[in-house]
Amino acid sequence: MKNLFFIAVAVIFHAIPVYGQVQGIQEIKVSEPIIGSTTIVYEGSNDDIRFLGIEIKDHTVLCQILIALFLAIAFLQSGFDKIIDRQGNLDFFDKHFEKSPLKPFTSIALSILTLMEICGGLLCVFGVVYVFKENDTIYIFYGLLVIAFTILMLFFGQRVSKDYIGAADLVPYFILTMIAIISCLLYTSPSPRDRGCSRMPSSA
Repeated sequence: MKNLFFIAVAVIFHAIPVYGQVQGIQEIKVSEPIIGSTTIVYEGSNDDIRFLGIEIKDHTVLCQILIALFLAIAFLQSGFDKIIDRQGNLDFFDKHFEKSPLKPFTSIALSILTLMEICGGLLCVFGVVYVFKENDTIYIFYGLLVIAFTILMLFFGQRVSKDYIGAADLVPYFILTMIAIISCLLYTSPSPRDRGCSRMPSSA
């Protein structure tokens, strides 16, 4: 009986580690499909957007395109209006800045403003086309920068002429432009672990 007792104890102590190993193997086998399925879902998830039949890989890029088009329409219309009706705009500038230090510079200021508005608008339009062709928002970023400086010039003129309501009307345009610029900077500046990645995912 004593020998049977010791044999039974030995079998029990021997069985416990084996049972633990079996349980560990079962836990691993159970957990593997969960990890594997998560990875498959992540890699297989498709958040691409199709805009005018063109695949866009990132939601931020679509927002940048729409903001660029909005600002391009506003500033191209304003710039071409200053070319078509230059004399009317010049008369308005002379009257608007009549009592300000900018009165002697209205003609050159109008020319510079016209050039910047058209350049900013054209860069945004070209940037949108470039996004669809090369998957890169760099020219939208340049266009937004030109437009931001243009708005600052307009804001400075309105403040100097003491047209505070006109200056306040420019604030939403500037905020919208800065939001787009910040999104471009964040999107085109990869983190250290992503330095090998391009600005936009490849369409391939």
